[in-house]
Amino acid sequence: MKIIKDKTLLLLSSLGTAAFVFMNIIEYKPNRISQGIKYSSFQFFGSLGMIILILWLALLGLSFFERKDKNRLVFILAVFLLLALIWILQLKSGSVSARESSARISFSAGFYTQVFCLYLLFSTYTQRIKDDSFIIGIGFLSVLSVLVYLFLTGAFEYFSLIKEYNIKKTQFSENLRIHALLTVSSVVTGALIAIPLGFLAYYKKSFEDKVMVPLSIIETIPSLSLFGILLVPLSGLGKLPFFDALGVSGIGWAPAYIALTLYTLLPIGRNTLTGFYSVDKNIKEAAKGMGMSKRQVLQKIELPLAFPVIFTGIRIAFIQTIGGAVLAGLVGGGGMGTFVFLGLGEASPDLILLGVLPIVFFTVLLDYLLRAFEKQVRSVLYD
Repeated sequence: MKIIKDKTLLLLSSLGTAAFVFMNIIEYKPNRISQGIKYSSFQFFGSLGMIILILWLALLGLSFFERKDKNRLVFILAVFLLLALIWILQLKSGSVSARESSARISFSAGFYTQVFCLYLLFSTYTQRIKDDSFIIGIGFLSVLSVLVYLFLTGAFEYFSLIKEYNIKKTQFSENLRIHALLTVSSVVTGALIAIPLGFLAYYKKSFEDKVMVPLSIIETIPSLSLFGILLVPLSGLGKLPFFDALGVSGIGWAPAYIALTLYTLLPIGRNTLTGFYSVDKNIKEAAKGMGMSKRQVLQKIELPLAFPVIFTGIRIAFIQTIGGAVLAGLVGGGGMGTFVFLGLGEASPDLILLGVLPIVFFTVLLDYLLRAFEKQVRSVLYD
């Protein structure tokens, strides 16, 4: 009986292989409103599908062996698998759809499952070979180059997601800008409020419950209920000339901005409190013994050492707010949620994905960048 050497690889490669063999990969529609025809991987890819299957099976086989360069080999195979999946998919899509200009192709569960497994493989094995920066760079650059080339040459024009984007290109850019503004402004405003509140809860122990309990209560209020609570006061403010000039009303950007800001207060405030509590008392006593004043201890000792934990709260707030800003589309605030709710109303999954996929992409990208910055700050402060 063989001992499984890599259970993570076994799970992900088994799931990817099963998705390729047993699940539908695409749905072909002659136009937007017609009933689609679903194709399995072998039906759609034909004999070229064997390339993808062999690569999945190769990854599956590697899970039973342990060798010195296995992690590097898994990463390279995952890159080739993703490139093969993308290239063969666009190749077959063009030949199937070329006969009808209104035809469109939507991805099915089999495609998304395989991509999800590949994403987890990349996440796992990039960490395991993080010292091989050259191989990692070549791998990701290869995938990016192929995607850019295919996109610029119009190879994806038959995919329904691209068709929806082309129809709503102007709206997409505007709503993406609004989504980014709502996210950044809400988190920045939340940080300006929550960090002083967190410090106050730390500095005055009797204020801790008075500060943290209300922030916790705000976090438990459902988004739609909070929009309803804000409707009346904001409608009243909108009648005043100053606020009317700013566009404040019961619907629009104002309730979305205020609600998103309120939801950032707890993670930032709680991490601020935790960050200051995490500073070693012996370090503070040593600083006082050297003649530092309370302000100097705060500025030169407590705040720098607490900053990484505070920044973790800001990172969590950013990730939370990018997703939460979808609800702004429900109250006329704009953002990518506009496409989500429009797609729900029109029963158009691809329109929903047009709003969701950029959010997922930028959430992953921003989380990676903020984690890298946080790690760099910790290494500077603690090494």
